[in-house]
Amino acid sequence: MKKVYIIAAGLLALTCVSCSRKANYTEIPFVYFPSPSLSVYEDAGVIDIPVKASAGVDFTLTFETVDGEKFDKNTKLMVPNGQKGVDYDIVDNDAAIIRFSAADTLKNIKVKIVNFAGELTGNKDFTIKMSGSGNEVCKGGYSYCKVTIIDNDHPLKSIFGEYTATEADGATWTLTLAADPDNWYTTLIDGIVPTFAGSYVGQGLRHYVPATVSEDLSRISIAVGYKLADKYNGHDILIWGYDGQYIYNSGTLTFEKTDNGYKLDGNRGFAALYDEGGYYLAASNAIAMAPITLVKK
Repeated sequence: MKKVYIIAAGLLALTCVSCSRKANYTEIPFVYFPSPSLSVYEDAGVIDIPVKASAGVDFTLTFETVDGEKFDKNTKLMVPNGQKGVDYDIVDNDAAIIRFSAADTLKNIKVKIVNFAGELTGNKDFTIKMSGSGNEVCKGGYSYCKVTIIDNDHPLKSIFGEYTATEADGATWTLTLAADPDNWYTTLIDGIVPTFAGSYVGQGLRHYVPATVSEDLSRISIAVGYKLADKYNGHDILIWGYDGQYIYNSGTLTFEKTDNGYKLDGNRGFAALYDEGGYYLAASNAIAMAPITLVKK
């Protein structure tokens, strides 16, 4: 704090000495995507991908598209998964150019999404990247936007999304159900306990736990003892069961469907543990006790 005070005092003195002079500020012109990612359903039709500018000059932005890829477990190779001309197309802009006038602050890249209705193809993606904006305009913020095309025909589509999770003592947090790219009848759960919701652990990394879903969507079952792929401070993160006194690493915990979500009854919940070379330590707020209710947002 002392250094800050001295610098501030020095600036104040400088202002007083030269108060008759007008300070000049130069605004750096830039162009950017508001978000690095966007998700749309395959029946979205033509979508707008916004591009913002704070330039105050006329300039031309050029961009390019990058098709998506995925790993094929059979061939052990990366294969196309979101191809221009097959899964999407840029609308009326073969040259991939956007022209901004000095007064423009927002333009849109129009993209047509191809709908494979009734065909279970899985999610696909592609990326739009800025390739040039002229010497006088900088790329600011995000210079790319990754678009995920969500398959409308996914059998678990209706349960995916964010839920407000509430445990026995009334504490709440956000839990997310997402698609498992390798299994149509498994959902990935992020934020199974409060510690692993949001950015507290791993600075925003997703910590997914796989859970099987019954064919009628009435039950979501988690096998306890699962070791997360992510690591924190070099130690494995484990999801075990907890009955209020003991932790255990076998068995299954099942959420049953309710009118507005799912509920885990009984006295068994979850504990998130760090493997410390054979010893298992629970972090602060790393236990979620049943009953746990999930209400879709």
